[in-house]
This record gives sequence, C-alpha cells and structure tokens, in this order.
Amino acid sequence: LARIVAAKLSQSFEQQVVVDNRGAASGIVATEIVAKSAADGHTLLSVGPSFTFMGAVRSRLPYDTEKDFKAVGLAIELPMVVAINRSLPVTNMKEYLALARARPGEISYGTAGPSGLHTVLGESLKLAAKVNITLVPFQGESPAVIAATGGHITGVLVNLFSTAPFIKAGKLRGLAVTSVKREAMIPEVPTAREAGTPEIEASNWNGYVVPAATPDTAVARLNAELHKVLNLNEVRENLRAQGFTVAPGSSEQFAALMKAESVRY
Repeated sequence: LARIVAAKLSQSFEQQVVVDNRGAASGIVATEIVAKSAADGHTLLSVGPSFTFMGAVRSRLPYDTEKDFKAVGLAIELPMVVAINRSLPVTNMKEYLALARARPGEISYGTAGPSGLHTVLGESLKLAAKVNITLVPFQGESPAVIAATGGHITGVLVNLFSTAPFIKAGKLRGLAVTSVKREAMIPEVPTAREAGTPEIEASNWNGYVVPAATPDTAVARLNAELHKVLNLNEVRENLRAQGFTVAPGSSEQFAALMKAESVRY
C-alpha cells in the first residue's frame, strides 16, 4: 500500500516520495522516528490498529500515541478470518469453541505476530468464550497459514486475503469473517456476529499520521492528495485484487476511529 501511494504522490508533488522501511519492535522503531521528525508535512507514518493499543501491551513507549501525532486519513480496510485445519471435527464457531472447552490448551491459533490486532482479537475471543486456546505467533501471516494447512497448528486468525485461496481450495475451513457483511471471496463463511462471536467483529486497516505539530494546512493537503490517489481506478483495482477495500475519509474521521479503537482494545 505504501509503495502504491508513494508512487502516485511522487507524481502529484513532482518530487520523489520515498518508502522507508523501519521494521522491528512491532513498529515502535519507525513510530519513534516519525514522532521526532520535523513537523513540516514531509514525513508520514503508515499505521494500523496496533498503533492505537501498543501502549497497552508494552510497558513503556518512547512516544505518546495520542499527543505526538496528528491524523491524516484512513486509506484501506480489510477483513480477517478464523480458519481451521479441516482435520478438526467441527464445522462452525459454536462447535469449535465447544471442542476448545473439551480439550483445553490443545487447540491452537496462529497469528502474524505476538502483539498485533490478530492476537488481540484472538485473546478477546478466549476471554469472552472462557476457553483456553493456545496462541502461536509467527513472523508474518503467510507462515502461520502454511503451518495451519500443514497441520502443525490447528488454525489461524489472520487477514482474509492470505487465507481465502486455501479456504476455496478446501485446505482450510473458514469459521467466521470479522467484517460486518459476508465477504464475496468466501460468501459461504458467516460473519462473526452470525457465528455468535460479535466480540471479534473488527476491521484491519491502514492509514497515515504525521507529527502532532504539523500545520493543519499541510495535513489538509496530504489528506486531499491521499483521496486523489485512492480514487484512481487503477489504484482501486490494484488494491481490490489484494483483498483491500479502499476507505478514504477526513482526518477528523480517522482521528475518531483511532481514539475509539484505542479505548476498545
């Protein structure tokens, strides 16, 4: 997403927009860099839901999520899915949770990492349903999906686009999508609410923030340019092919979303 957006912004601004990958520490390294960068509208941070709750899962952060950043806008949303290896003798969430109660600790779910949204939702499900399902965090969702199809773990809670091909091929069984509506890629899989687990109804998303002191005029310009990029047909089709739903909005709407998610998680 960042590379697609950067390429188009480079054309709009008539200067190169660089994607600077700063991995490690669940995004904390990159976030600190942007928090301390010049507030001139030239440095943005690509963020997801974990940005809103990292302060709750880490004892200490080198920045204040609420005070050190200003919202630019939401870019995309994508659903997640609970999917299991077909060797498990269950066909829906009710049976899955019943099996987990009968076999505490034996049922496992893989995620893309130890402290991201997938894990937070999985732990929310465990708390609400009062079950002991073993978390198995991977370095990325693809390894988790491969482990689930191979039977090394019993299931996953990850983004839909990485799992749908395996569900459609009959290698995994989808139990619930986290979106409000059923997904066209796997329409036979019920929503979390339909499956009786509304606590995992959620969207994975990606958007942009800047240092808090960035002038409102710069934020407005960045938001307007982001809208233009995301409304280009070629960009929308490219993102749709990867399972993303384009969801541009105002900076105020994105700020409200992040605050609400911070409280929720």
